[in-house]
Amino acid sequence: MLLVVGLGIGYLGGAIASGPDGDRPVLFTLLRLLGLCSALALFIEARGQMAQASDAMLDERERALRDQSYRLTHQIMVAVMFGFFLWSILARLIGGWMPDQEQALDLFSGFAIASMALPGIIMAWRELPEGEPDEA
Repeated sequence: MLLVVGLGIGYLGGAIASGPDGDRPVLFTLLRLLGLCSALALFIEARGQMAQASDAMLDERERALRDQSYRLTHQIMVAVMFGFFLWSILARLIGGWMPDQEQALDLFSGFAIASMALPGIIMAWRELPEGEPDEA
């Protein structure tokens, strides 16, 4: 959860709240750092490793879970991209906020980091609590 909040608010909020000189409030920078540290922890944690493991290293249940998380990641990231595309059209019509070049690069960085971390996040959210039987 720290990763999603840190990256989402840190990058998007930082881009929107940055001043004309490109400076952003310190809170958004701290949230970015929190999100990045959380992503690093997830990448080296077991679920992050399972998301990158080869088929031979996983049993059938783990492969199915990994594959489901990648499908859902793809769906989420495509939806987010189309949301940005729709906003870019609407923003021109209503004179809404659009990022400058530096803000756009920041947003792209946050999008890329989130897309790499999302399969592990999904696997963590879908993991059964200790002692609960599988519904299969």
